[in-house]
Amino acid sequence: MIRRIQEHDFEQVIRLFTQLWPDMPLSYDDVKSVYNEYNRNDNYQMWCYDDDGIIGIVTITRRQAFYYGGPVAILEDIVIDEQHRGRGIGRQLVEYVEGELAKEGIQCFEVSSDFHREGAHVFWEKMGYKRSGYHFRKRPNSG
Repeated sequence: MIRRIQEHDFEQVIRLFTQLWPDMPLSYDDVKSVYNEYNRNDNYQMWCYDDDGIIGIVTITRRQAFYYGGPVAILEDIVIDEQHRGRGIGRQLVEYVEGELAKEGIQCFEVSSDFHREGAHVFWEKMGYKRSGYHFRKRPNSG
């Protein structure tokens, strides 16, 4: 079943985040703070694929875009549990969420993916997404 994440799902969500970023030490309190904001703010959504436990998630950030003349949804943090990959769960999750957001008038869906995630690039292209540019980031005080 695909559904919105609820507050009590946090432990299962953070387990998947550690699979998504295995080399990045995650601060439990920082992740919990962001998670709580996602549950409070209508511009953020978290969806999951639940099959007697959460085995897939995707986060959504909604914003307005002049270029598209309306709302855009940014799909982020998609991860399917390592033991369940390759079964079409990611496709089902993304297609379901796209359908729900399209009903809300979303004009475009966007995804960013790090260079080293070549398998993810193939996935997004199979889902109909087109490469459109580079994504840049800078942390404050990083020089």
